[in-house]
Amino acid sequence: MNHLILAIALLSGTLVAQSTNPSSLPPGSSPANGPSYSQQYCAGFVTHAVVPRTNYILGSKESPNENSFPGRAQLFLGGPGLIPGERYTILRQIDDPNRETSSPVQRAKLSKLGALYEDIGWVTIQSVVKGVPIASFDFACDTALRGDIVVPFKQRPTLSYHASNDPVEDFYQPSSAPKGHVLGARDFVNLLGTGLIVYTDIGTAKGARPGDFLFVLRGYAAGDLNRIDRATLTLPSGAETDAAVVKPARVKASVDSRLPQRVLGEMLVLSATPESSTAIVTRSFAEMELGDVVVREPLSQERQTDGAESAAAAENTPQPCHPASLMRRLLLLHPHACQ
Repeated sequence: MNHLILAIALLSGTLVAQSTNPSSLPPGSSPANGPSYSQQYCAGFVTHAVVPRTNYILGSKESPNENSFPGRAQLFLGGPGLIPGERYTILRQIDDPNRETSSPVQRAKLSKLGALYEDIGWVTIQSVVKGVPIASFDFACDTALRGDIVVPFKQRPTLSYHASNDPVEDFYQPSSAPKGHVLGARDFVNLLGTGLIVYTDIGTAKGARPGDFLFVLRGYAAGDLNRIDRATLTLPSGAETDAAVVKPARVKASVDSRLPQRVLGEMLVLSATPESSTAIVTRSFAEMELGDVVVREPLSQERQTDGAESAAAAENTPQPCHPASLMRRLLLLHPHACQ
């Protein structure tokens, strides 16, 4: 009985603190110095890891009249181990409908990276009725569908952009840093610009981690060009037909492969799996496309420290408890995994 009175007293004080604490809710606007909440939590990822399908969406309060479920809907969930008050991420495995390849390596390499998952948003389980968890769809990247996968929510690190006036050389100085390619993009776009989300094959196995920056590069050899640019290599070139006859020096095609790679843009890594990374284009100096080369940008010691601290803070930050979850933990005298 004493434990029950103590739990109720503690809960009352915590509810007051939560009701006045805006940090327990996702920010509604983009920060000036980093990716917005939506850019981070709606980015998706590519992985070979098996994502369990034991928990999923069954429907909504408006079923069967509603086939897709918007944000703030009440959702019915299925599967074992779903806990009232806990937050869960909704995922959807998707396949790129495009069958055209942007470069000789783009689609072949993308297929080897694993499955592509889209972030749909996250839900909070409010109650369980007749054994069926009922959740509120609190943050939505897209409408949810019956059968979408439900997995435990994980906090993602807070990241910062470069200063927009940081100088970047026009051409990349060769180094031993691991290289990869831009192999996919959110919403399956081919032409890339600032603010777009992309997927690369530089993952943690190649040293990538959230907070790293990647240069986007392109060479001048035929294998570095997209399909349209490669086709132009066979077209006649030189002076107009009514001009003087030109007798140029003979230039071997192999010379193009020795030209320096051009820096097209820059990306910030949002998340990484062993095989791949999800990144956002932060700066664009020229048109970028799927198939372009990416390489890790050398980091200053200061930025390395900042990135490590941000990742560690996200890993160790407790999640805000829903009141029902907090009551359950207090009454059962469970240690807190949230606050």
